Amino acid sequence: MKLDYMQSWNGAMALLGAHKEAILAIAGVFIFLPTLLFAQYVTPPVFNGDEDMNAIIAIYSAYFDEHSLPIIASNLVISFGSLAIYFALAPSRNSTVAENLVSALKIFVIYLIANLLIAVVALPGFILFIIPGLYLSSRLLLVPMVIVNEGERNPIESLRRSWSLTSNNGFSILLFVLIIAVVGTITIGVLESVTGVVAGLATGGTGWPFVENLVAALTGTAFQLVLTAVITSIYIELTGKNSKVSDIFT
Repeated sequence: MKLDYMQSWNGAMALLGAHKEAILAIAGVFIFLPTLLFAQYVTPPVFNGDEDMNAIIAIYSAYFDEHSLPIIASNLVISFGSLAIYFALAPSRNSTVAENLVSALKIFVIYLIANLLIAVVALPGFILFIIPGLYLSSRLLLVPMVIVNEGERNPIESLRRSWSLTSNNGFSILLFVLIIAVVGTITIGVLESVTGVVAGLATGGTGWPFVENLVAALTGTAFQLVLTAVITSIYIELTGKNSKVSDIFT
């Protein structure tokens, strides 16, 4: 089955609309809140602008050494929240928020192992050339939905299933996700810049760090929700579960 961009996008918007209460509740606690707290209390690395590659690596190394615990903790919480949202969006499920959280908790370790395997598979592609790494990642994009919707508990088999589902659609998925990522990144950057300018003008250059972090957390959370819904919609389309993805919610 060939990927239809418009159908996938419309399906993603339908998913967000149909499950907005559940995903907002999960995202608010497990994505937005840890993102905001991390931005508020963990100072990002500072660059002068004239560092060479060795200096940049040294700065990031020191940053990770100093903040390893909050970095790991926040990423684990956000990953768990993302998995619970996949459960909320999965077409084979119709569960409460509490049930989705419990289901996510039961397979969280499997989900982490699968993501680690994806990184191992895609890393050589990123090291050699960027495009092969992106292509490999796009072929394995449906792993979360395979685990959640099909009940696959073998991480290796979940990768194989995603690879099979995305056959002949690897570059189509890559282009689609890249378009969303570029548009989303630009939109987030503009909103954060406008917020920074307004805050700077209102405070004489001091700014409102909390407000700026709040906007960044909100926009980042919104982008992640859109991307999760798009992945779910792509899975629904490529598995042929319905001739039209949006029909599932009407």
